[in-house]
Amino acid sequence: MKTFLSTLALLSATSLGWAADVTPYSAVAAPEWTALFDAPYGVNDGWSGADGVYTIPMNGDERFGSGGATKTLILFSDSFVGGTHPDGSRIGGTVMVNNTSAMLSGATPTPSALQFNVRRDAAGKAISMVVPTQAGQWYWPGDALVWKGKVRMFAARMATGDGGDFNFKQVGVDLLTAPASDDAPFLGSYNRLKLPLFAPRNGQLGEIAFGIATMPLTVQAGAPNPDGFLYVYGVRSDDFNKKLLVARVKPDQMTKPGSYRFWNGTAWVSDINDSAPVANRMGAEISVTPLADGRFLVVHQLDTLSGTVVVRYGASPVGPFGKPIPVWLCPEDNLTPDTFVYGAKAHPHLSAPGELLISYHVNTFDFWENFSAGGKDIYRPRFIKLPL
Repeated sequence: MKTFLSTLALLSATSLGWAADVTPYSAVAAPEWTALFDAPYGVNDGWSGADGVYTIPMNGDERFGSGGATKTLILFSDSFVGGTHPDGSRIGGTVMVNNTSAMLSGATPTPSALQFNVRRDAAGKAISMVVPTQAGQWYWPGDALVWKGKVRMFAARMATGDGGDFNFKQVGVDLLTAPASDDAPFLGSYNRLKLPLFAPRNGQLGEIAFGIATMPLTVQAGAPNPDGFLYVYGVRSDDFNKKLLVARVKPDQMTKPGSYRFWNGTAWVSDINDSAPVANRMGAEISVTPLADGRFLVVHQLDTLSGTVVVRYGASPVGPFGKPIPVWLCPEDNLTPDTFVYGAKAHPHLSAPGELLISYHVNTFDFWENFSAGGKDIYRPRFIKLPL
């Protein structure tokens, strides 16, 4: 019966000109990519773990498997800087900064091809790579792209929250711009622009924040069916359920705040509060990738914090999107009693033929667990490969 149903699904997909859906739980570990972000003592400029992990091809080509022809900028959020001991504990004086980066040459997970980049003050102390102008706030990088010689990053502007395990809140979205010609973009000069891509909670409706994923459907990005728009994805954080939202803009108008339009379920409108959810049970970070067969593949962690990585297919950049298909159960969810996983997203340009490279984050509710023996193996990215 299972074989019959699988054949029927394949025939149905083929009749529509679509490839078959991925097989549930078919992803496999990618230890060579996970090992790339291991941090032995005394190397990596002291970088020893982070989350975020947005990968941006510096030539702007986002096609599957195109990464071998370019460098890749990797953007991290909260990052440990300070190195580790041979037993995996972090050395004294280790600090956490809100963002760092790395640059990878080519598309193979070779340690010698990866350069971590940490901004330091005049005294040599690690500091955040990018910071807002507002006192007491910080940036967590969102997705980014290279367009006409500039790196454009959608950054979440954050502030301290009201307590609890997650003592932070988002207060805005800024577009950060740096020259793509820099050896380490954003480590040098950059500028900031406030965008109308954030709206606070409105009664029973949660806050709205865009910038967690970008998808340039352009000729320059190598999109299979380009329409000339940059799609910028976000979520509405309703109680216990993050719901997917879609905005779009012409890439040349990214720096014009009034040019962004929001999908309301039937049309593109100018009011962010009219944004209509197109899928639910999202993560705080996702990816959306155009496929050669005309569909769009969303990768995310199911329900934000869970051990399940899922994908779902959409018929257009705004859906409709199908049900989530589980592809991987993260073993690190039970690494210790306090660990949790989140933030799954895909990296198509770094993927090998016939598969999709996916990363996710591991963290712990016990912050000081990161400093214990073996602690460096908690807070750093993991990678899997999904056959397509």
